[in-house]
Amino acid sequence: AANGIKTDKEDIAAAISLVDEWGRGFVAETDYRLEAENTIRFEKAMRARGLDAVCAPAVVEDLVRDTVLVTEWVEGTRLDRDASPDVPRLCGVAINAYLTMLLDTGTLHCDPHPGNLLRTLDGRLCILDWGMTLAVPDDLQYALLEFIAHINVEDYDAIPQDFINLGFSPPDVSAERLQKSGVTDGISFAFRQLSAGGGPKKIQERVKNEFKERYGDLDDKELQQAARAEMLTRMEAQLASEGVDVKGVTNVMEEMSRRNRELFQLPPYVLYVA
Repeated sequence: AANGIKTDKEDIAAAISLVDEWGRGFVAETDYRLEAENTIRFEKAMRARGLDAVCAPAVVEDLVRDTVLVTEWVEGTRLDRDASPDVPRLCGVAINAYLTMLLDTGTLHCDPHPGNLLRTLDGRLCILDWGMTLAVPDDLQYALLEFIAHINVEDYDAIPQDFINLGFSPPDVSAERLQKSGVTDGISFAFRQLSAGGGPKKIQERVKNEFKERYGDLDDKELQQAARAEMLTRMEAQLASEGVDVKGVTNVMEEMSRRNRELFQLPPYVLYVA
């Protein structure tokens, strides 16, 4: 157990993997020559793509050493403290810049806290501190683009394979097994509600109306019980399809949770993109 919480070997392995990745990033942050290269590379990439609303500090290359990094001073205000009317536009610029890094340039800035995002005096977004970055390989970029495309066209049946390609499922898990786990149903339901918009209250209203259409004109507690009963029935059906004697299972939800843990994992890069 860890901190009084029951811990399995899989939990420990996942934690070690994440800590190792965090350690790699921490050590990389102390490499000032690499940070200078990252800063220069980003600036050149944005200019090459015509994204002139975003920039990075100009590096004084002649003064860069193993233990010293010098850039030109940037006059500006933290984006979260600036009252200029163009701040919402610059927030959009930031999203566009990070998507470009993630899906195109392949080097992702991984320290986007408010102190590292400035509105310059000429109304541009300046991204500071390029010590912590993540290299995004081509296959991960392609997998992310596929996932986005499938969500866009509501091709939810392709999501299980996307999960495998993105590293959220071990490579020895088949897309068919993921599909049977019900992950597709849950994701399609969530994205369908999000795409309809309206905020949390509207989503809650739509979900309640959908449940009433499915289970009848019940009160909130009865709707909850009906949804739970349907979920248990589907879980029992899945266990039975895997050859499990459901009558011998004392806690169906717990058994399903144990089995489904084998289907999912956290890839180390989520430390930076979550």
